[in-house]
Amino acid sequence: MLKQKLNKIRLMPKRFSILVLSSLFTIAVISTSLVYANHLDDDISGLREENASHQSAVDELEVEADSYQSAINRLQDRINGVQAQIVANQNKHAQLQRDIIAAEEELARQKDVLGQNIKTMYLESQISTLEILAASKSLGEFIDREQYRNAVQDKITATVDKIAQLKQELVVQKNTVERLIAEQTQLQNNLSADRNEQSQLLAYTEGQQAGYTQKIKSNNAKIAELKRQQALENIRRFGGSGGRLGGGGYPWGYAKCIHTGNVEGWCSNYDWAVGGSIYNWQTGGYGFRNCTDWVSFRIRSSGGYVPSGMGNANQWDNRAPGKGYVVSSTPKVGAVAVSNFGFYGHVMYVEAVNEDGSILVSDYNRAGTGKYDANVISPAGLLFVYF
Repeated sequence: MLKQKLNKIRLMPKRFSILVLSSLFTIAVISTSLVYANHLDDDISGLREENASHQSAVDELEVEADSYQSAINRLQDRINGVQAQIVANQNKHAQLQRDIIAAEEELARQKDVLGQNIKTMYLESQISTLEILAASKSLGEFIDREQYRNAVQDKITATVDKIAQLKQELVVQKNTVERLIAEQTQLQNNLSADRNEQSQLLAYTEGQQAGYTQKIKSNNAKIAELKRQQALENIRRFGGSGGRLGGGGYPWGYAKCIHTGNVEGWCSNYDWAVGGSIYNWQTGGYGFRNCTDWVSFRIRSSGGYVPSGMGNANQWDNRAPGKGYVVSSTPKVGAVAVSNFGFYGHVMYVEAVNEDGSILVSDYNRAGTGKYDANVISPAGLLFVYF
């Protein structure tokens, strides 16, 4: 086909041939640019789909991790409760040990008292009641000594019974506490094993999350590189001086890159921030130092109005009619020039329309550096929205 066209060109006048060759070259350049743009769009779309899949997996893992963490928290609460019981039982056990020691000391003392009392009673048992009466100075003393002997006998009997009962109770209590401590220790071991298992599962989940997060980070880096290539292609298509920081009277021209904290330089996601926000709500919620925010500011400051919700630059010509605005292929001063090239596209403000059909445009972020630029370009391939 191209060979036939060249043959026709040989038969044409020289001047006309030059025009045709120029047109063919222009078509070839535009076709190359469109192929390049489509290639970048496909690459970015593929990476974004992959990121969406990874993010979905990360979200599921986060839910699973939260479930594991909840289980661990419940186990920890049980462990804390068991630990409190163990401490209480250990304190009780210690108190019983002290009670046993005190009881044993009391038993020894009672044994001594018992021995003395038995000795006294033995000696007195060798004396008849008549002898005790004869030895007494009075009848009252005899009664007192008789009552004392009976009281000692009763006390000895009560003490022996009490000591036997105390020893029996202490043995039962001691065995009970030791059994409880053994049970609590076993439960503690079981809970510790459960917690270790849950920790291992959580660590495994976190490892999976880290893997997906790394993939997302890698893909974001690839997307940033593709955006950089698009920015370079914007420069090739529209030219420009490389941009000027804070130009055009734009109040937010020195907003810092949220990723680097710098005013100058490349901002990988075009995310410049003011007061912690990357969206400029004074101009409709568009991103600071982006092309969309610039044209919205420029039109509003000139008495026009750009509504919110226009989307990315390459969506403006599609959404404008639904919001009541005219879209045309004819440029005019004050219109927004829309380029659908690239993943996000690009918008520029038409400052002037020259007699030769070229237009003077101003824009921000042409090269991905968030800077102001203005120069004369051809309106070919652009659409214009009249706000």
